Amino acid sequence: MELWFVYTILGYMIGAVAGTLDKYMMNQEYHPVTTVLLRTLFNAVFLGTAGFLFLNMHLTLSLVLLAAIPAFLLAFSFVVYLFVLQKKNASEIQPFSQSLDTLFIFLASIILLREPARLENYIGILVVVIGVYLVLSEHITKVPRLDRSLLIIIALVPIDIAYALLVKTFLGTADPIALVVSIYLMAFFMLTIVSLLLRRHINNKPAFLKPQIRIVLVASLFAATAAAFLYTALSQANASKVYPMAGVSSVTVFLLATVFLQEKFHKHKFIGTLIVVVGIYLISL
Repeated sequence: MELWFVYTILGYMIGAVAGTLDKYMMNQEYHPVTTVLLRTLFNAVFLGTAGFLFLNMHLTLSLVLLAAIPAFLLAFSFVVYLFVLQKKNASEIQPFSQSLDTLFIFLASIILLREPARLENYIGILVVVIGVYLVLSEHITKVPRLDRSLLIIIALVPIDIAYALLVKTFLGTADPIALVVSIYLMAFFMLTIVSLLLRRHINNKPAFLKPQIRIVLVASLFAATAAAFLYTALSQANASKVYPMAGVSSVTVFLLATVFLQEKFHKHKFIGTLIVVVGIYLISL
């Protein structure tokens, strides 16, 4: 078994815990901007500390500045995603969002990065579409309705594609941990400015932030670990192989949200999530 595959599976499974905690924070009505601001700060602290102490990481001003564009894309997409997550179940939004990203990042990797693809990869696309249909359907015989929240997720796809391809391109020359730390630092800087501009609408007083910080610390520890695994995997394998494995995260989030967040369990949605994973596996071959 190749190392990139192990790193990818570990990264997405660990990241699913952070994703479930994100939904918990949105259920507690934490503001998305503040949540992402704290997440990016703690992610940078955790990864930066590990990088400096154990991995001989070197941050340069040029790399930090280079990270500005993917940092903006990450911050914007993450904040909007959390706004949607306030209104929809994680077990529905996560498979839908990751399936769309998988499909189009796969196609973009082939077209723009000239990565190879085979017949089973394209069959995987069709299987993913079937799985997403089941995930979104209230009943297996009823055509799912694309409401405003799902349309917003669809609109985020080009941003997610741009972020994924930029990261893969930069990893051609940049150290994986140094790059992800740079992206988190720039995202934190940008969101700090946004938070100051919106301070009348965002309650960032210490008394309000104290309980949130405890949850964010845990979520960031999982997210930072997941990012380290995934960026390392991306430095060793094609984007069209690594990103499609996100289906592992969808299943994990579905199970965690059902058990710990008491989201309603639908058998056909769970089957749809498993079908998505099968399709993603075919795409990744």
